[in-house]
Amino acid sequence: MAIPVMAAVTLLIVPLAVIAGAEADTAAGPGLRCSAGGTGATVAGIDLDAVQMGQAQTIADVAATLGLGPYAATVALATAYQESRIRMLANDGSSPELTREQAAVTATSLQYPHDGLGSDHDSVNAFQQRWIAGWGTVAQLMDPVYAAEAFYARLIAVPNWQTIPLTQAAQAVQVSAYGDAYARWAPFATELTAMLWPAAEATAADLGGPSGGVCPGLVVPAGSWTRPTGGLLTSGFGPRWGALHAGVDIAGPRDAPVYAAAEGTVTTAACTSAFCDRDGGLDVSGYGNLVEIDHGAGVATRYGHLSRYTVTAGQPVAAGALIGYQGSTGNSTGVHLHYETRLDGVPVDPVPFMADRGVDLAADPGGRRR
Repeated sequence: MAIPVMAAVTLLIVPLAVIAGAEADTAAGPGLRCSAGGTGATVAGIDLDAVQMGQAQTIADVAATLGLGPYAATVALATAYQESRIRMLANDGSSPELTREQAAVTATSLQYPHDGLGSDHDSVNAFQQRWIAGWGTVAQLMDPVYAAEAFYARLIAVPNWQTIPLTQAAQAVQVSAYGDAYARWAPFATELTAMLWPAAEATAADLGGPSGGVCPGLVVPAGSWTRPTGGLLTSGFGPRWGALHAGVDIAGPRDAPVYAAAEGTVTTAACTSAFCDRDGGLDVSGYGNLVEIDHGAGVATRYGHLSRYTVTAGQPVAAGALIGYQGSTGNSTGVHLHYETRLDGVPVDPVPFMADRGVDLAADPGGRRR
């Protein structure tokens, strides 16, 4: 079962980045839009951005990990789209239906990573689950993995859930005032599940090893370097909390793709913490899921806190190759990529290092700098 994200987490939704040194999009499967800013898609005529696709992949991954079939994921995705458009929503407690005490508890959801705000009673997360109704604590409900697990726990308790129409199954779990609304999204959720399920099955097959992905690598000119992921530079290189922060943190949506910054050979692709099947925290040591690439001539790069990785040690990779996804495993306080550049084993500041290679890590989506 998932462990709730620590209360100290304050990361909010981060817009998608403009990528330097790589083409904005790469051709992929039908409907997919792959870039270092995230994986978007058009599904049944509906456009989904990287944030929505990351949350959707988590929902599918949990279904596969629990041993449920794709129909469970389809029901869950239709429900999440109806309730939140598949976004992890916090709640500021402003609903007049809440007492002062209930409003204060509900508003603690703002402390956790979220993709936007809702205000329906005490409802939070992609499924709009209510802590007052016994779905769990606010901290638990703001963990996307826990939220999906809670949905599936109630779904499989529904008699004949695998054979009844989607809208009946969803309504039995949600008990919504608009019970027929879920049927509208059945074709969309079916197509989205088909898109996500191969990667979900690969993840479930070996939680400690490499998983599949829905996107290929970026197209990067030979000999070039590229930004390893999308998002904002939120923490720089140098002293932090009494120790050296040996890289930079780039915060984007959960499960935003992470790419090899340059051509090289993977030397490490492993969990480096006590556990990597769920988010870590400040009380956990290590990088979590870590990929390290040797680029030759004493140059290496590290990619930490990945939710999962897609490569193996000894594997040669091209610049822009998909190597994993942003997460919060290991010693982490929120979803981001910890990115390091090393010369002869010694960490150096990635910002000037990458700038010398034509990549501006400090540029945000609007072209400004932090």
